[in-house]
Amino acid sequence: AHMSGRDVLPTVGILAGIAFASLRDSAVFVWMNTHPNTLAMRLIAPVRDNWRLPLNGAGNGQFLLPVSGVLYTAGRLSHDAALRDAGLGCAASHLSSAALRDVIYFAVYRSRPHDTSHPREISLPGGRNWSRHSFLSGHIANSMACVSYFSHHYSLGILEPAMFAYVTTIGLGRMADGWHWTSDTIAGATMGFAIGKAISDRQSARAGARARPPTPTPLVRIPIWSFDF
Repeated sequence: AHMSGRDVLPTVGILAGIAFASLRDSAVFVWMNTHPNTLAMRLIAPVRDNWRLPLNGAGNGQFLLPVSGVLYTAGRLSHDAALRDAGLGCAASHLSSAALRDVIYFAVYRSRPHDTSHPREISLPGGRNWSRHSFLSGHIANSMACVSYFSHHYSLGILEPAMFAYVTTIGLGRMADGWHWTSDTIAGATMGFAIGKAISDRQSARAGARARPPTPTPLVRIPIWSFDF
């Protein structure tokens, strides 16, 4: 992770936003569960756990890695560098998100909303207890990382806001099902967005370096002596 001076202000703003959201964690979860017939809740119904089709599957590796593999394979077979890089970029974004998320899970425990009505049940260090892996939301972090990579690396037109809307509903669905608090979801989305952008930036930098003409090797003159007998 590389941080410059220009990153300080947005980082502080994001942390402040997460802290503010944490003050409303319980209120948001209660509202979601007491207003099931509102338009907002009906719109996110297709990405909830009890929906007949698993439309929230884009938030886990069982979906993202096979899709990445298909894109990469199609790019290799068709000699399409953009398609190949799309597969690699999405896979790298997801795996980076998943690895960092697991580090966070071992660092901090937070009980999930469906297990407690108190969002401040937090303890250090964390561990392997899945019921206390509320912080942060892995589903939205994984999917947001891949979508962020696509958005920063390609010009996808109207497809970009559609993809961001889709992963946002995944995060909201996980909140409604009691898997994560609001602040967990914001933190996961932010982390995923940053990872996707970083992967895109590095891939673009490497492509630019390959496209530049090689620097000519300086001529070195080596004196040679010979002796005859």
